[in-house]
Amino acid sequence: MYLALGMIIFSPYMALVPLIYLLIRFLRQGEWVYDNTWTKGLLILFFWSFLVGLDNWNMPSVLASFVLLLFLGVSVYLQDHYQSEQDVEKLFRSVFILSLGSAFIGWLEHWDIITYTSTWWKYVLGTRSIVDIDEFRRIAGTFNNPNLAGTWYAVMIMIGFYFFRRNRGVLKLFYLLGMGVFGSVLMMTESRASVIGLFLGFVIYSYFAGHKKKMLFLMFSLLAGTALMLEYPAWFPRGEILFGSIRDRQAIWENCFHMFIIQPITGWGWFGIYYADSSVYHYARVFHAHNTLLTVAVSIGVVGLGVLMWMLWDLLQQIRVLFQNECRLTPLVSGIIAMIFGQGLFDFTIMSPQICMLLIGSWALTYSLAYAYRDVTDELPALWYNRTRKWKKA
Repeated sequence: MYLALGMIIFSPYMALVPLIYLLIRFLRQGEWVYDNTWTKGLLILFFWSFLVGLDNWNMPSVLASFVLLLFLGVSVYLQDHYQSEQDVEKLFRSVFILSLGSAFIGWLEHWDIITYTSTWWKYVLGTRSIVDIDEFRRIAGTFNNPNLAGTWYAVMIMIGFYFFRRNRGVLKLFYLLGMGVFGSVLMMTESRASVIGLFLGFVIYSYFAGHKKKMLFLMFSLLAGTALMLEYPAWFPRGEILFGSIRDRQAIWENCFHMFIIQPITGWGWFGIYYADSSVYHYARVFHAHNTLLTVAVSIGVVGLGVLMWMLWDLLQQIRVLFQNECRLTPLVSGIIAMIFGQGLFDFTIMSPQICMLLIGSWALTYSLAYAYRDVTDELPALWYNRTRKWKKA
């Protein structure tokens, strides 16, 4: 497990290795054990995006669709091996501790011990992006891009907060210091969308933790901070380009919406925006629409977007099951998902296999935990739960 987690955390390219292994393991198993909305939705999205890529004669989009198949294998593995609160906490704890190594590499970047000069191992490690962002002061950690790194470190702050609340003594101090470490590297990424996503994530966290006053305080703080940033941008990181970034996103959104109107049913494929002809896309070349739902709509059309909405609706039902049964992990898994979608208002960080693993993992674990609270005979008649806590077909 630690080797697989290390590959995922410390390289955006090596992260694919454990995903491929788990898919092969799933296919060799030869049994469709987890027949639920989540796994069926992933399979439908794979087939649909594959067909969309072929329809648009876009081979990069066809190949990208297979990543969804990789995540299907990961989802089945997580649901098969992490079916109790203790197991899930152990997994999150391991991710938190190993991620401290990535934060240390981020510090080395910030102090110019690891420089921005081009070297092959920096690309493999993810400290240097294959796409030059021309902002040398922003660190990328081991995630290839400052915004991707910001997402990961923000989620680690949320995980640290969860364990900080649940521990005492030395362990409580350890998680407090860890949160400080991740908070510092989050600031070094200068990712504004990650901070906004973190606030939104903690809003949802506070709601499911039963802290309504904290939730309202966080919402007010986010609104006040946003208003202050718009009024005094120089007080914030990269404030000098704030309004330029807003104009860029507006132009990207307008062009991508125009693409969606032209081809609303099938979309253009996962790399359709980047390879779009100048007759339909009239702005700087980008890989995504800088908004999660708009990117999905443009890439795989209303069919793909509809499947995603179906999956999201069913996810809310699973979270409701956890909340009603007072599962202590409800605030954390729902907060992580909200954080990533919150940042997705302005970005599409789940394009990275590392960041997508956070979303896919939290989503699959939500299903895994929810099953433990369901009445098998009423809710899941096609499944039975054996003494080893494994869900199998009846």
